[in-house]
Amino acid sequence: MKLNKIEFMLVNNPLRAVIQEKYELKILRNMSNLKNIETALEIGCGNGNGAKLIKKYFNPKTIVAIDLDDKMINIAKSRNKDSSITFKVMDASKLEFPQDYFDAVFDFGIIHHIPNWKDCIKEIKRVLKSNGELILEEVSIDSFSKGVGRLWKILLDHPYRYMFTAEQFAQYLRDSGFIINDFKTSNPLKFIKYFSLNAIKL
Repeated sequence: MKLNKIEFMLVNNPLRAVIQEKYELKILRNMSNLKNIETALEIGCGNGNGAKLIKKYFNPKTIVAIDLDDKMINIAKSRNKDSSITFKVMDASKLEFPQDYFDAVFDFGIIHHIPNWKDCIKEIKRVLKSNGELILEEVSIDSFSKGVGRLWKILLDHPYRYMFTAEQFAQYLRDSGFIINDFKTSNPLKFIKYFSLNAIKL
């Protein structure tokens, strides 16, 4: 599912990049014990900022960053000067990679855009190596039920009918063969409630 105009402006705002690095990445880095990462995957890479931060804070040897929107991939490619990062147009629920391929998979708030989000989880599990880590931050239907979240629900174009609660998401990961190593909810500046988690594939 591609971003509408409002969300496109939000994710490409320079302030978003600052918050992502100064607040969100610190939480995710503290959740993970991964070292010496060979290959990492970022789903829903957008303009490429997330991939740069993954490189900076997790230092994988190579990163493949995908997005369904070819416009975002073109932006990411135009901004990328690092040959260890590859950007591709791809559906996160139909990953074109071999089984047990990645040491880590990163998601900066994309899975909630996917109506068939369980297929995305299945694909992430398939391409992750045993003991590989899923490192993510996500919003859920809970994020849009109170306060300013109700306004975001009007402005943003999401598949609300199919969206998970935080608990449903965590439980589906467990049922799919992941161990949740860490889980944290946040609501910086009362902007929007979201959760961060680290899950390990059995």
